[in-house]
Amino acid sequence: MKEYRGKLTTALFWTACGFCAGWFVFNVAGRITHSLMISGITAVVVMLLMLYKVFVCDFISIIITDDRQLLIKRFNKIVKSFVIDNYYWSEYSKESNTKNVEDQDIYYVSKETGEEDYIDCSNFSEDDYAELLTVLGAKNQEAPAVKVETIKK
Repeated sequence: MKEYRGKLTTALFWTACGFCAGWFVFNVAGRITHSLMISGITAVVVMLLMLYKVFVCDFISIIITDDRQLLIKRFNKIVKSFVIDNYYWSEYSKESNTKNVEDQDIYYVSKETGEEDYIDCSNFSEDDYAELLTVLGAKNQEAPAVKVETIKK
């Protein structure tokens, strides 16, 4: 059984970004409304939404069990569980052939229904993310390189 957890430094970085966004909203709302109370309330709302996103929505751990199950836990409670062999796993969406460098999403498609969803792994380290993709079969590092013949004139 292997457990993958998000990095604390990533959570702290996004928390700092939330406070910067709150400060920005505070200044913009203050210039527009000329009211300290309204600008303060909007800034607090923005900061609370960012803290909720970082420490509730994105604060997950992924466990791969010995019997090929993937468990997603949040606050030591299992949120979702998957039998790995019942899904197609990929780091790309069905509709996309390219991927943004900063995205760390794992897409899965049900073999029965064909529905696609994703797991946001943006708080994981690069090594954990790559290892998780390899364990799920989304990234096969032993695949031979494709050689393309070129015509020389």
